[in-house]
Amino acid sequence: MDIVESLLTAIHTLLTGDSTLKSRMGGTVRLYPVWAPPDAEFPYLVHRIDIRPLADYSPQSKSTYLIDIWSYSPSAKETLDIRERLMELLDGLDSSTTKTSEFWLWKQGDGFVPESTEGIWHYAMILNLKHTNDAQIGVLLKR
Repeated sequence: MDIVESLLTAIHTLLTGDSTLKSRMGGTVRLYPVWAPPDAEFPYLVHRIDIRPLADYSPQSKSTYLIDIWSYSPSAKETLDIRERLMELLDGLDSSTTKTSEFWLWKQGDGFVPESTEGIWHYAMILNLKHTNDAQIGVLLKR
């Protein structure tokens, strides 16, 4: 498992295990990496990470975590309820994985994305992600 898989797995575990989020999503948190399968049941989430190293000599990266909410509903309420819980769980998250002794998430921005199909709600959230790649610490000391 590499650092990206490690981070996505930790966030996936957090979100899919949260009873409040499950309730707001109809009993199941459907969370997919990058792209949802065709005809995925609404509502669902899609997430991904874009990693950027801080500097050539640093084992830390300041990256971007993106998560999108997709809902099919007569109003935006379901989407906004899901957004509220995601922010409670993710904004300010301080955690670790088997590949990183520390990672942090904090809100960068969010908003609705216009969709051409009536009743489809798409909400995009962008969070800053800073983490330490523990496997790189010894390697980078040689530079």
